[in-house]
Order: sequence, then C-alpha cells, then structure tokens
Amino acid sequence: MNQSWKNILFKANFLLISVFIGGYLFSLLFHQPFHFPSFFSTFLLALGAINALIYYRIILPLKRFADLADEVVDGNLKSPSLEKHEELGELQGSFCKIVDSLIESREAIEHYIKAIGENNQTISNINRQLESKVYSLSVLYSASKAMGNSLSIDGLIRTLLTLVIEKLNISGAAVMLYNDRNDMVVLKDLLGFSPELFAKFRFYSDHKIIVEVFGGSGWWIADEKNIELMKAEFETEAVRALKVFFPMRIKDHFVGLIVLGDKKDGTSYLEADLELIQALSGLATMAINNAALFERSEATKNELDRKVFNLMTLQQSGKVLSSTLNLEELIAISIDMFLETVWANRGVLMLTNDDTMALEVKACKGLNQEDVKKLDIDPTEIWAMTTLQKEKRPILSQELSGKSILQSYTTINKQLPFAVYIPLQKEGELYGVVKIGPKINGEAFTENDLEFFSTLASQAVIAFENARLYSLAITDSITKLYIHRYFQIRLEEEVRRSRRYNSTLTLLMIDIDHFKEINDTYGHQQGDMILREISHILRRNIRSTDIAARYGGEEFVIILPETTQADARIVAERIRKDVAKHEFPSLAQGQLPVHVTISIGVAGFPINATSKDELIQKADSSMYQAKGAGRNKVVLCGIN
Repeated sequence: MNQSWKNILFKANFLLISVFIGGYLFSLLFHQPFHFPSFFSTFLLALGAINALIYYRIILPLKRFADLADEVVDGNLKSPSLEKHEELGELQGSFCKIVDSLIESREAIEHYIKAIGENNQTISNINRQLESKVYSLSVLYSASKAMGNSLSIDGLIRTLLTLVIEKLNISGAAVMLYNDRNDMVVLKDLLGFSPELFAKFRFYSDHKIIVEVFGGSGWWIADEKNIELMKAEFETEAVRALKVFFPMRIKDHFVGLIVLGDKKDGTSYLEADLELIQALSGLATMAINNAALFERSEATKNELDRKVFNLMTLQQSGKVLSSTLNLEELIAISIDMFLETVWANRGVLMLTNDDTMALEVKACKGLNQEDVKKLDIDPTEIWAMTTLQKEKRPILSQELSGKSILQSYTTINKQLPFAVYIPLQKEGELYGVVKIGPKINGEAFTENDLEFFSTLASQAVIAFENARLYSLAITDSITKLYIHRYFQIRLEEEVRRSRRYNSTLTLLMIDIDHFKEINDTYGHQQGDMILREISHILRRNIRSTDIAARYGGEEFVIILPETTQADARIVAERIRKDVAKHEFPSLAQGQLPVHVTISIGVAGFPINATSKDELIQKADSSMYQAKGAGRNKVVLCGIN
C-alpha cells in the first residue's frame, strides 16, 4: 500500500512540474513577458497544496480502508464501527458496504476454503489410485509382453518369478505345477526361497493347502498355525518363508500354485498388491497352459514322426532281411539296423549255439575282441544277462541299475556296459540277444524305442530262422559244407556266368585216400571226425567267393570262379599239404593221432570242358589219375 500512494504522489508531482516547464517554454517561444520568481513561488505553493490534498483526501482513507480489510480477512475485527472515521467523507458509505459484505461472506469463504482442502485430499487419493492402477497396468503389460514371446514352461515361470521379485519387492516366490500322471503338486522353480523346498515341499491334489487356496477369495494367507502344521508335515523350516498362496487354474482345470514370501520392506500386502498378483497369476496360468499344450502337441508330433520313421524302417528292414538267406550277411545287416535306427555306434549281437545252447557273439560294432572277451567276466554284464534270460523282455540299463537290492556287492555303483538289452526269442525261448550302447546324441532310450526293438527283433529272428533252415537244407550235417544238389545248382550258375563274361572257372575234385580202411580200422565216428576236420581245412584255404561242397562219401568239390588252372594248382597244393601234415585226434583213448592224405584233380572251363557235366567228369578223371599215380597228389587235366 505504501508503494502505491508513493506512486500516486510521484505521478501528480511529475504532472505539475511538466506544466511549469511547459508554461516557461511557451513564454520563451512566443516572447511573452514572464516574471520567473513570482511564477516559481506560485508553482511551489500549488504543488504543496495539491500534494496535501491528495494525501489526506485520497491516500490516507485508502490506507485505513486497506488496514480494516486486512483485519476482517484475518478475523481480528468482529463488529467494526466506522462512524469515528469522519475523514472518509463520501467514501464512508461505500467502504462500509464492502466491509459488511466481507464480514457476511467470511463463513462462506471459510467453508469454501475447507471444501477446497477436502477436494485436494480427494484429488490426491484419486491420483495415488491412478498411479497404482497405471503401475499395475505397466507390470501386467511387461508380463504379457515377456510371456507372449515364449512357449517354454521353464522360461515362462522364471520370467514370472523375476517380475514378482523385482516389481513387487517380494523376498521370495515359487511356482508349483500339478502333474496329472501321479496327481502330485511339486515345485517347478523358485527365487529367494531355500532350495530345500525342492526336495520336501510336495503334496497330492486333495491336500488341505489346495482346499484352502481354491476355497478362498482368490488367495490364501497362511497364518502361524498353518505354518506350524506345514513345518511338522514337511519336516523343514523352509516353509516358514511361505506367506501367500495364489491358485493357477483355467475354469475347472488345475494348473498349479504361486507361492510368495514376505515383502522386502516388512510391510503387509495391500489389497492392490494381492489383486495385481492375482491378475499376474491369471496371465501366467494362461501362458503356462498354452506352453504345456504346445509341448504336448510337439511331443505327440515327434512321437508320431518317430513311429512313422520306425514303420518305414521296419518296412525297409523287412525287405533287406528277406533279400538274402545267408546267415552271416543277415547278422551283419541286423546289427547295423539296430544301431543306426537309434543313432548308436556300439553294440553286440549274440545267437544261441545249436549244439551247446550257449550264447555266442556273432557280430559286434564299436568294440574290439579284447572288450568282447571282458564282457564274459564283467559282474554287471553277467547280472544283466541273468536278468534278461529270466524276464525275456527289452530292459534298459537304468532299470537294472535301479534294482540295487537285487545286485551283489560286486555290481553296486558300477555302470552297465550297454544302455539297452533286447532278447531275440523264438516260441518263448531265448534265440539270441542284441546289446546296444548309448545314443550318440546323449538322449535316453524311450518306451517307443523298446517297442521298435521288439518288432525289429521279431523280424530278425524270422530272417535268422529262415536262413538257418535254408542252411540246413543246403549244407551237409557233418561237414557243414554245401550238399551235392546245391553244388550242382551253383556250378551251373558259374558256368553260365563264365560263358557270358568270357572268364575262367576251375573245379577241384578231392578224395580222401584209403578212407574205407580208416572206417574199418578206427570206426565210422573217427571217419566223421576226419571229414569235419578236412572241411575246416578246406574253408580255411579258400576265398569267400569260392564254393566248397561234399560231393558224396569221402569226396569233396571246390568251385573256384575266375581262377586259372595255374592259380587253382597253388590252392590245391596248399590244401593237400595242410591235410597231409595235420594230426587228426584219435577218438580211442591212448592211440596216436591219425594221418590221412588226399588226391586232387583239377579241370578248367572252358579250356578243358564246354559244359557243367563235362567239367565234373574231367575233374573226376584227373582225381583218379592222382590216385593211380600213388595218391597224395594234385593232377591238372590236360597237363599232367
């Protein structure tokens, strides 16, 4: 106020000075007579009178009015009496009306001010609620964004736990999932809790905890009494950290639980916190359920793909196994199929010996002979084979290892040599065994693999048995060489092939010297033994492409494809010498070993004959020439 009246006086004085200066300049400009002292004195008197008038008639009343107004606003003036202020003059009535109006409006002003304060408080509460809602929405948005980019159950659960711990300032969080196969609720993952919960905290779907969680208003807060009960039941202090349980479900489908600990700042859970976690629980439940459905669909797809692959493999294996009646070829094919179809690189195939009924190794992959021999004395392998012969079904190594109470002290904590053992059965009896090492990719064998092995084993047994029966039909029971009829068929084939490709073919005709005398002297059993020994010598000295057969009685024949007479003579001489120096064990106790010799005739196609029968006749004639020349000789047709 002081500053205001000073401004008024300044402006009035400035106006008067301006008039004085203007009058003086006017008189000089128009050459008017001007008496400066008298004019200046008059100006000063006027200036003082005007300043006094303004101050007392205008400024002073305004100042007093302002002071009264301040007292009214401050509440210090209850019933002002303005009559004594006579100097207000004409302004008195107006000022009284204004002051009375201010006094009358005081209560309204106070009420308004109070309402404004209350509104400010309401607005503040609304702002806090809005901030809480916005934060909750941001957390839910972050959760939906993070969970929407993953179909991994483990990844989704870890994302949920991290969000809860970081965004809501909670000391610990865990997710428990329901397994409908065993009706158990088990911990899947946790953060901030003791890992001891993984081993201890699990229960069935009808447990009291489930009843409490799903029977409440969306969550269950465990009190001290329930904590003590859980501690006694699960035998761990770690349950003390569990405070709030949230259900995870989609309609009537039970997915699992979200378990939380205390807040890090020690405060209690607010209603907004619980509602936010409940919303997160619903979001996570949907994401985890979708991920589970995806994993199941992928597992189903993979299983179907695997079954289709197995069916195609079985179809192909059936074709391959039926393509030959050679038992050795079938064994080699079978061990490869067993290993390749499951991506393994180590295995053994064993078949039962017809005479001794003992299992013999027929083929192996990824092991040397020394490793194979060690299997016979390995206690874990012996125990595995004993179990297999008893149960006669495919057995996984982990299944055998789990039966520790059945193991002897020599096998405990020892790893089995193979990952899976597959029996080969014929009419309920053990025909053989296939042992397979672990998969190259490190995956475990599944029930689907065992089912495939069982089918493949059945196919292999049928192929082996067909080959065995065919072998019996074309081989001699004593010498295990081909019989006469099979020899005739193969010789006809080789003659046609030699004629077509203009290649050479040689036939050896072999006869045991004085064999009748051996039978008469030592008996027919000794004679049979000599026949078997000579057949071994023959097989040892010929190629895999050559064909040895028992022609009849004590006579043998050998077909040598693509072999000249000169090369055939070398083979014949090697056989003759081996037989001559071989000591045939005597069956009679105390007798010396028996020595025998052989005579061999050699004939070639087409140099000596133009047909199969002529070739046999030429070789037979050469053999008799060797006998006539003193026996224990080799005679070549057309040369000797």
